[in-house]
Amino acid sequence: MFAAGYPFYGQDVGILVFSTVTPRPPGDAGNAASFSYPVLYEVVSGGFADLVEGGSSIQENLLAAGRELVKKGVRAIVGDCGLMSLYQGCLGAELKVPFAGSSLCQIPMIWELIGRSGSIGIITGHSDLLKETHLRASGWRNDIQLSIQGMQDEPHFNEIVIQGGLALDVDQMRADVLAAGEKLRSKTPDLRAVILECSNLSTYSADLAGTLNIPVFDTMSAANMLAYAVHPPRYL
Repeated sequence: MFAAGYPFYGQDVGILVFSTVTPRPPGDAGNAASFSYPVLYEVVSGGFADLVEGGSSIQENLLAAGRELVKKGVRAIVGDCGLMSLYQGCLGAELKVPFAGSSLCQIPMIWELIGRSGSIGIITGHSDLLKETHLRASGWRNDIQLSIQGMQDEPHFNEIVIQGGLALDVDQMRADVLAAGEKLRSKTPDLRAVILECSNLSTYSADLAGTLNIPVFDTMSAANMLAYAVHPPRYL
């Protein structure tokens, strides 16, 4: 039966975003053209800096935005900043719909997919800001081997994402992501898969997967999994 009682329809997946003006090319969850299905955005008061240590204020802001999406009929929610992982359990429990606070929520699944062997690489926006608390909240446990590489020393990423620049050069950003990928591989001989923690990097997942020749997971892979789960295709 068709669910009624909402002001508009057809958007099963909602995206929580901050009110930043960072350029978002296709591939980034902050660009609606990245999705093969309709999505609905809700702006969260605050910014990624509020998620480094977290607190009751940013938690309530996330919950309020999530509740708005649920009120509008959204059936699954994705966080657009990897550090929203800090509230993976809280929002998933409170909102009563599937919630992927970050691409990092895929850590336990990926560990199983690679046979609980080798290492999962994480390319993060800033390695000093990604804390153990974010990883624990995403389901990481001590037996899961991780290798972390930050993007903070890659010049164009620093200029655009960290410093808030607006003159995004996609080719320069791609080069930065691939440089970080090579650094990750050089220090991780048993690298089996990579997660891009920062949603600004998903645009370049195909480039990274082609260069490293291993699976790459990101915010989009988490969103697509939820979209399939809440609205699977009908085959018969």
